[in-house]
Amino acid sequence: MRRRFFEKYQNMSLYQKQRYIILSLALPLVLCMIAALGVFAGYAWQYRKVTHNVTIGSSFNLNFKENLDLKMYHYSVSSRQQAELPVGDVEEAVRIARSLKDTTSYKESREALFNVLDYCDNLKTKMYMLEKTESYDSRQAQLENNIYVLTNLIQGKMLDYIYYEAGYLSQIGKEMMRSITAAIFCIGGVMLLVVFTVLKRSLSFSRGITQPISGLCENVRLIGEGQFAVAAVEVDDYEIAKLDSGIRNMAHRISRLLENVKQEEMLHHKMQLQLLQAQINPHFLYNTLDTIVWLVECGMNEEAVKMLGDLSVFFRTTLSKGEDIITLREEVTHTRSYLDIQQVRYRDILDFEIVLPADLEEVCLPKLTLQPLAENALYHGVKEKRGKSKIWISCRLEGETVVLEVRDNGIGISKERLQELKEALNSRQRIGFGMSAVQERLLLFYGEPYGMSVCSEYGKGTSVEIRLPYAKNGIDLEKIEQKS
Repeated sequence: MRRRFFEKYQNMSLYQKQRYIILSLALPLVLCMIAALGVFAGYAWQYRKVTHNVTIGSSFNLNFKENLDLKMYHYSVSSRQQAELPVGDVEEAVRIARSLKDTTSYKESREALFNVLDYCDNLKTKMYMLEKTESYDSRQAQLENNIYVLTNLIQGKMLDYIYYEAGYLSQIGKEMMRSITAAIFCIGGVMLLVVFTVLKRSLSFSRGITQPISGLCENVRLIGEGQFAVAAVEVDDYEIAKLDSGIRNMAHRISRLLENVKQEEMLHHKMQLQLLQAQINPHFLYNTLDTIVWLVECGMNEEAVKMLGDLSVFFRTTLSKGEDIITLREEVTHTRSYLDIQQVRYRDILDFEIVLPADLEEVCLPKLTLQPLAENALYHGVKEKRGKSKIWISCRLEGETVVLEVRDNGIGISKERLQELKEALNSRQRIGFGMSAVQERLLLFYGEPYGMSVCSEYGKGTSVEIRLPYAKNGIDLEKIEQKS
């Protein structure tokens, strides 16, 4: 009997548990219960009001920025999906904020709502400005610098509002506990046994509210700090369980949204890099063809044929059937053909040597990894030094890491320029095309701690090392595609 009663009590809602506690006081406590009932009703009203505010705010915050940013993007590019300016979405946001303002009594929460309303008015102004703008570039700039910023601010202020409202739930629980304790002491002089029973049930009831609410507040704090993987709060009450589920769903949606934004940025970045690496230096092509013409005119037909063969290999590897990932053997062949061509033009100052162990030939890597570094070594190291210089390209295995080194004994790099170059590579800033493009692609495909490092001493030469992950049968292409 007692067990069945306990199970039934656990399945009760907050209102049912409150009513049971009130009724259990019986007739001797009727007058005290009337006062206590008023207190409980007041707290219940405050609790429902704040819970309603948090629920509405959470629903608004999840959908507003994503939908409006997408609609404004389609409108800015004159897409058929959005022919009209989505001012109605902003007006709906204003309506929700004003309705929440009518049910919000706390200073911090109201300030957050006032900020939302101000930002919404500013957002409508910027939307009308974009509507009057005809230039595509100007529209995109306004979209990035005005619309997206304002929707992000609106979403941030609504998050602040949810955080404040959730924090007030904890205060309501504490005040409710104090009121329950006071009511128990008032009743204590009338019936000791009844008071003891009610006290026990009341304390259990308060713990069932304050502890979950504290857990909810902690989860909201973690979400505010960017930790979206929050644990579920152990709770028996349906209302608090619903609120906990809503907060965790909100965190999951926010986490997915941020991840989608990161993936879109990575995809956009990769497309830019693919466009950059597809560019062919026309000066290299013109100079090579001029050299071939000169060789033919001088009767050096064999050298001209060899140079044409090297040029064919160079372009065939550059295209590589549209593949972005090639083997180290193909990359070395591509780089060797480039250096063979350049050696004809710079035979008085250029020597080179390439060492590729057989067990590393099938290692996969992004194409145009070694060739830009060899080109840098030629133009910024060998050509700048008076006298003959040499470029060494070596490949070796260190544990589970493949190390590719491009070294020259050219003019080297000054300390100031070397420091500037290292800082640019570490911060992913663009400083020149070759080395920056190689570093960005390596980090895009493999991430930390792989990538490129540079060592140099002015007057003695430069060494560039590239570190890649190694697998027995080459890099897992499917894993690279998923990462990229």
